[in-house]
Amino acid sequence: MSTPQLDPRSKAILLEVVREYIDKGEPIGSRSISKKHFENLSPATIRNVMADLEEMGFLNHPHPSAGRVPTDLGYRYLVDTIINDVVAPKDLRLWGDRYDLELKNQNLQEVLEQTCASLSNYSNQTGLVMLPSFSNMVLKHIDFIKVGRSEALAVFFSEQGVLQNKVIAIDKDTPQEELTSISNYLNAEFSNKSIKTIRKELLDRIHFEKEHFDRLQKKALELSNEFFSDEPEKIDLLVDGAHNLLNHPEFTADLDKMRSILKTVEEKKKLITLLDRCLKQDGMTILIGEESHDEEMQDFSLVAENYQYQSENIGTVAIFGPKRMDYTLMISIVNYTANTVSKILSERMQGK
Repeated sequence: MSTPQLDPRSKAILLEVVREYIDKGEPIGSRSISKKHFENLSPATIRNVMADLEEMGFLNHPHPSAGRVPTDLGYRYLVDTIINDVVAPKDLRLWGDRYDLELKNQNLQEVLEQTCASLSNYSNQTGLVMLPSFSNMVLKHIDFIKVGRSEALAVFFSEQGVLQNKVIAIDKDTPQEELTSISNYLNAEFSNKSIKTIRKELLDRIHFEKEHFDRLQKKALELSNEFFSDEPEKIDLLVDGAHNLLNHPEFTADLDKMRSILKTVEEKKKLITLLDRCLKQDGMTILIGEESHDEEMQDFSLVAENYQYQSENIGTVAIFGPKRMDYTLMISIVNYTANTVSKILSERMQGK
């Protein structure tokens, strides 16, 4: 979305109109802006500036006799203006300190469930947390356990505390001792590496160095390649506080729209698509209305940021709510929460 340049006066008036509308939820007139923020400017002057802002696409005039409301471009201008200067308020930092302590002894699933609940509770919006996909997991340990004449159970432990099992085919009568040796070899070679890194290394080794491996190494590569095969992944999304959408009058006035968006939140598919877009980007992602490229989402905004391990994006935390949200607060909450989760993961992997 291309943003026109504004002179200082137009910029100041636009920002106040957007902030007032976020606060009040009603169309903003020139007189109220003049009295509250610009006593040195007449309502007529402000009205002319607001008319110019409407022509440029920043404001909309829902009714001839009413004031103006921000468009997606107007909200975007506010967000782009404040995003680099947002500082977490003191009460949020105090909450973060308590939150950090509460999560230190929890496993990853518990950490992220509490994260999602905290996002919702503190923001009074809908909290979203996308769990790490399998390819973003980091290998801590893998064991192969014989469970049949030609089958073994591969037991995968991630550094993030996730356990995953898979039954794979093995040569008939392969002894457990050989499977144990294979496990030891793989743990020595690939521990502390992400699954997507392991997949790439496996392909490289199998393709370029297969003639140089002894029998045990070849079997190890074959078994691990089967376990780490690049299958379609199921992405899990945690959602908390969908009921908070009912607190906004702009939605409750239209019951059909309300039912539709609640169904969308419940089914998760579209939200996962949006968060997957965010995961592929660095830093914070804010999608406002039509920027989501989904008609059903055009009245909503998403504020999202990735949490990381070893500087690699492995999942996303987000707040989902109406475009008329307090972006300063939402950006603070999401940024602080993403950094806190990243810190907890890093400390846990380092054994702190």
